Amino acid sequence: MASGPLPSPTLPTTPTTQHRASEKREYYGFVLYLSSFVAFGTYLAWALLPDEVLHALGIYYYPTRWWAIVFPVYILGLIPFTILMFTGINLRRTPPLTSFDTVTDDCANALSIPLDPDKLRKLFSEDSIPEIEDIPISLVNQVLYQQM
Repeated sequence: MASGPLPSPTLPTTPTTQHRASEKREYYGFVLYLSSFVAFGTYLAWALLPDEVLHALGIYYYPTRWWAIVFPVYILGLIPFTILMFTGINLRRTPPLTSFDTVTDDCANALSIPLDPDKLRKLFSEDSIPEIEDIPISLVNQVLYQQM
């Protein structure tokens, strides 16, 4: 055993596990980045090169060229479909305008103005930070339409 001074328990240590995890993600991301270029190049070669060139390269079995057009069109069709579906689901789940749920819910934190002068002074002082509260719709209407 080596006899020497032990390191101080207060010395900073490097978080090696977090660093390794981020390095691993970086490697996987870089490999995925390069693989996407290889996949796109393979797709372009399959879609654009004539059969003779593919046969000369030793490639005899591949999907029909019909898929070279259908697959991108299908992917491009999924984009507006997804947008419309999410919009429809959100509209379906939204309560109607006549519902009381559009005004408040169980998680509401209603605004409460204290009547005690000391609390009011503290609430409106310049260095105070107010709590996050929901403003009642009647107060919003009064402020917006100048009926205060």
